[in-house]
Amino acid sequence: MASKKKRTPPRPKSGSRPPAKRPGQPGGANSSAGAQKQGAQGGGAAKASAGAKPAAPKQPRERTGPTRAERLAAAEAARRRKAARNRALIAGGLVAVLALLTITIINSRRSNQRVVSALEASGACKYDTRSDTDRGQGNNHVNGDVAYEVNPPSGGDHSPSASPPGIFTVQNTPPDSQIVHALEHGYIAIWHKPDLDAAALDDLKELAGRYSRDVLVVPRPSLEHPVAATAWHRRLLCQRVDVAALERFVTEYRNKGPEKVQH
Repeated sequence: MASKKKRTPPRPKSGSRPPAKRPGQPGGANSSAGAQKQGAQGGGAAKASAGAKPAAPKQPRERTGPTRAERLAAAEAARRRKAARNRALIAGGLVAVLALLTITIINSRRSNQRVVSALEASGACKYDTRSDTDRGQGNNHVNGDVAYEVNPPSGGDHSPSASPPGIFTVQNTPPDSQIVHALEHGYIAIWHKPDLDAAALDDLKELAGRYSRDVLVVPRPSLEHPVAATAWHRRLLCQRVDVAALERFVTEYRNKGPEKVQH
């Protein structure tokens, strides 16, 4: 049996090209590569789609500052703290003022007590604060004579006119009401009985000469003690002329009347 020979396909002529592929026609290297590329992209998309997690639900936004109620509460707390601090400062100031006032009063009393002790040291004089009452400074000027219960007087209603300082006699002694007005101005009156012996009277005149702008020397027949000295609401009653005690009285209480007048 005769064998069949395979037919060899004709060779393409030199310079000729393979026929172009028609659109949609399968086959060819380019078509295969494109298919592979599309398959790879499709597979990647499938993988990405398969590996993607579902989106988490949105969480509410957290507040970063205090609420209005919190701000109001903080403001109220600050106001209360400030009010408490102010009350504490005021209370502390009042306590300090009271403490200072108390210390001042105590020191004043101690100082005055030391002065009183010095005035009474010799035993010849006795200090007191007896005085007639009045209607208060500015309302205690009265016309006419004034009768005083305290003898010698150291305060009370008095004449609108004040006596000047000086050494007086029985004949030219000013009225009591004018002398009391002088005490209100800060003068000191030294009273004596008219029959005081000459040497003792000279001692009083000499003392008055050293403080001529501040002292009145006045005879007083009704005086219960031989000598007395008065300032505004202060008295020193002496059984004899104690120059040291009288001079201490003058230096301590001159210019300390309630009505300030330059001497």
